[in-house]
Amino acid sequence: MWFLIFLISFGILLVFIELLILPGFGAAGIPGALLVLIGFGVAWSQFGWQTALTSTGITLVLVIPLAIIGLSVLRRTSVGKAFILSTAQNKEEGFHAPPSELASLVGKSGKALTPLRPAGAALISGHRVDIVTQGEFVAPETDIEVIFVEGSRVVVRSLQ
Repeated sequence: MWFLIFLISFGILLVFIELLILPGFGAAGIPGALLVLIGFGVAWSQFGWQTALTSTGITLVLVIPLAIIGLSVLRRTSVGKAFILSTAQNKEEGFHAPPSELASLVGKSGKALTPLRPAGAALISGHRVDIVTQGEFVAPETDIEVIFVEGSRVVVRSLQ
């Protein structure tokens, strides 16, 4: 019975590692889910339905808080710090926000250079600008107007 509890516990831990540490999908989550299902299935076949549910439920109730505490402690260790980005970009170190001249495009008109499906390029005030619509298709050579600018994202609408 202890082996099954360990199997289910290890499966839960793998699922937590997948959710909180590893990027992507499946590297630890799928084996973790399989271990939980195998542990439950073996407990059910050997000890019956009620014992399998009870042991799995108690394991979940005990392991989840322990995993949360363990992973929060792991963040403070050298191994945990290797997984977590602790630096930030700031202006003093060379980080620059999107160009401020994009904000001045709001309300200006131009012409679509490429089909906008919804992203493409346009000529606005004599400059080629990467733009996006709010989801609609706009054919090339269509007159457009800049509705708003969000960071480096210039959103336009068709004038036709």
